[in-house]
Amino acid sequence: MRLLFLALSTILSAFAFSSAYAQSEDDLVAGAKKEAKVTFWSGMALDDSRLVASGFEKKYPFIKVDIFRAGGEQIVNRAIAETGAGQNTADVLNAFALKVLQERNFLQPYAAPEAAAYPAAYKDPKNFWVSLKNNYNVIGYNSRLVSPQEAPKNWEDLLHPRWKDKLGMDDEEYFWYAGMLKHWGEAKGKKYMEALAKQGIQWRNGHNLLVELMGAGEYPVSVVIYPERAEQLKAKGQTVEWVKTTDPILVNMDIMGIAAKAPHPNAAKLFFNYVLSKEAQMILHSRHRISARADIPPLVASMEPKNLPLVPLDPAIPTNASIVREFRSVFGLK
Repeated sequence: MRLLFLALSTILSAFAFSSAYAQSEDDLVAGAKKEAKVTFWSGMALDDSRLVASGFEKKYPFIKVDIFRAGGEQIVNRAIAETGAGQNTADVLNAFALKVLQERNFLQPYAAPEAAAYPAAYKDPKNFWVSLKNNYNVIGYNSRLVSPQEAPKNWEDLLHPRWKDKLGMDDEEYFWYAGMLKHWGEAKGKKYMEALAKQGIQWRNGHNLLVELMGAGEYPVSVVIYPERAEQLKAKGQTVEWVKTTDPILVNMDIMGIAAKAPHPNAAKLFFNYVLSKEAQMILHSRHRISARADIPPLVASMEPKNLPLVPLDPAIPTNASIVREFRSVFGLK
């Protein structure tokens, strides 16, 4: 009898919760109809943002999505400047460096229902943000110039004399640098980076450019690439490959939050929740973006998260300006 009572209580609680959420969503929809607009500031590729916005507008045809596309640093700086001037035009913001705004109380918490589908490591414990998409930091190589047997298996392998003057690297690899020092510890991390700096690195700017030039044969190995781009190029017949065995594989989280003083707060919550939904994440999946949602399939079998030593990067890393100075000093960049 007691078990039956507990079962009925559980069912009734679940029903009450779903009813409460349905009522809550009804309230959001009613408010959003009056607002009729949501403004999305994002560092995401514009085509990606437009596709997600289109899906949202089909679901909520009474809301128009305005998109402001800019780099993460520009988004953060503009938000700070607007707030200082007493202006607030952003509703939902998306940038790697969004933690800067959270620390200044420029974001509001929102326990979006769809956030429940995300592992704890990819969302804020106080509901200020969730990772909209992820980037894995892996070693890449030209499979025409480097055999699988010769290819680096781990980060330390990049220090082998055979890779002297043959490594490409992004000249703004700040997150990976800081993440490796945090994961390994300051002493080991600094020693490794100083040794890597002596390998005669060929500097480029931008991960897409880096992997494309590697595929063209400008250098046989790239220190850090994003594997989703490598898989895209492989599908087109290019001889690029990525290493699955590095430990760790650091994960850049492209986090998203709602502005504390969002001018369209109801529409903002609807949009935030939609972007986290399986429907929106599958739109991004079709664009070769990596989702942190537990029910989204990997882009290819070799990118199954359970089989990779993934370590999410601390989103506070971009808030530390000293990291940039230190990275550029260690690698001799002006």
